[in-house]
Amino acid sequence: MQTNEYKISSSPIGTVIFGVTHRPEPRIDFLLREETAFINQLTTAKIRFRVRLFKRNDIAIIVVMFQFGTTSRLYEIFWNYYEEGCGEGLFRLISNQDDIAVHLYGDSGSIEKSILMGNIFKGFFKAAETKIRIIPYWSAEQFQKELDELRIIYPSKEALWEALK
Repeated sequence: MQTNEYKISSSPIGTVIFGVTHRPEPRIDFLLREETAFINQLTTAKIRFRVRLFKRNDIAIIVVMFQFGTTSRLYEIFWNYYEEGCGEGLFRLISNQDDIAVHLYGDSGSIEKSILMGNIFKGFFKAAETKIRIIPYWSAEQFQKELDELRIIYPSKEALWEALK
């Protein structure tokens, strides 16, 4: 996970990526770059998640969003099944693990808080993979074009959050 740790620690505030961690077996966790002051004020570990598969022009976009408690900050991550290093292996991994962790990287560039919860994504990613595998391969450019269109339809994180209900 060293590459992903470097990537998240040098990313702008609010960036979320997924990474393969080892606790001790391989698993998918979310890595979030946030301000230390915000991380320190999180007194509750409650996270609200929403997830949805959008199928547009034979391209599947999976959106995972989350929010800490009642804070107004929303975080989003988009999954491209056919992106190198994503697809079948990662979908199978997240579908089979019992828990998910969100690791919050603060101003220091290192993990300042980790929140562990049950894996609410098990069934979703298993079902999503079944739907996606019957769609022909798409390129990164095609995926980006459809993602850009999705962002026009839902121009704010709040609008996208509502669409994931």
